Amino acid sequence: MKSRRISWPEIGLLYRSEVRAALRERGIVVQSLLVPLALYPVILWLLFTAMTFVRGQQDAAPSRLVLDGLPAAQAELRTRLADDERFELVEIGEVQSGAVDGVREGAVDLVVHLRAAAASTFIADNFVADLTYDAARERSATARQRFEAELETYRSERLEAAGLQRGVGADTWRQVRIERESTASDVEMGAYVLGLIVPMLMVLMIAMGCVMPAIDTTAGERERSTWETLLTMGVARTSIVAAKYLYVATFGTLAGLLNLVALSLSLGALLSALGGGDALEVRLPLAALPLIALGSVLLALFIAAGMMLLAAFARSFKEAQSMTGPFLLLVMLPVFLTMAPDLHLDARWALVPIANVVLLFRDAIGGVYHPGLIALVLGAQALAAALVVQLARWVFGFEDVFTGSYAGSLFRLLKQRLRARPRIGSTP
Repeated sequence: MKSRRISWPEIGLLYRSEVRAALRERGIVVQSLLVPLALYPVILWLLFTAMTFVRGQQDAAPSRLVLDGLPAAQAELRTRLADDERFELVEIGEVQSGAVDGVREGAVDLVVHLRAAAASTFIADNFVADLTYDAARERSATARQRFEAELETYRSERLEAAGLQRGVGADTWRQVRIERESTASDVEMGAYVLGLIVPMLMVLMIAMGCVMPAIDTTAGERERSTWETLLTMGVARTSIVAAKYLYVATFGTLAGLLNLVALSLSLGALLSALGGGDALEVRLPLAALPLIALGSVLLALFIAAGMMLLAAFARSFKEAQSMTGPFLLLVMLPVFLTMAPDLHLDARWALVPIANVVLLFRDAIGGVYHPGLIALVLGAQALAAALVVQLARWVFGFEDVFTGSYAGSLFRLLKQRLRARPRIGSTP
């Protein structure tokens, strides 16, 4: 067996071999490459189709309501509602269980009880509308919204007519008006939305892109009995581990960047389908791309080392999945800690792995660049990745771990052999 000295020609040869083998594996290609690229267009199509169908069903169904109370007010409202296809008037006598019970049972959607209001010198015959509906039923809640909108229009028309009779304009009887003006442009609002969504999904997709290759190149090879064949190639074990590690990190980085491309192309249409993207210009700043790409590489290097470190102790594919699952949740924990929109990158957060890169992505998308903090974030994340790589290198240095004969987990190994530091290729 060769010495533990790293041979870059060997690493390059093994790396290319790992990548070619991975591209022939359908599961790896689908999860690490196709899913990040096609996930959001597919979600967009499914959401648009589902929302169009649901909205069509809701708009086509008339709201069944009961009018009760003041006869004079009923007459005016009945005329308006009868001409509106969105409403279906139901008489109280037609609801056998009563109007209120009918709402609970779903026989009617809304009960409107009209009662006299306090006397007014401005408008005669004022009334109050008491609405009874079921907030737990979508159709009943929609009926309430429709009726309130119609009643507000009716109220405005009555006020306007009463004001014209007295020579009072609408600006006078309204008294208070609200005029809104936001200092944020459409581009800035789009960057704000991207800053909340993109970093979280980037971390998730990088982690998902690392999972399958990390498991397949360790536990998968042992399960297929190809790990022993690899050891007969006459190359240094450090070269084998390094090539596998770079291969996993490469697929994680590709998954993150492909996810970024798909997200930037489809997020605007997705928000529009959800009704929130009409006033947004969702566009990823080109100046942020180099920083996002560099941050993605550092994240992939950190996550790939952690995934391989845990998967190295598994003897089967399923066992490796159960071992890497908690690490995936641990990776997402710093992301959840930075979900607050008003949280900004500072010197303290710059030292927290993963969370620092998430905040860096958010600032870069928003056009905020602090050279000192950027250097601190990149340095801290690179150091974190180096520490995990060094731990993985130490773990793979044990003969029984490297060959897959160790019966235990990472925590058990650390507990048993933390003080022992054998060289790669030696038996502890």
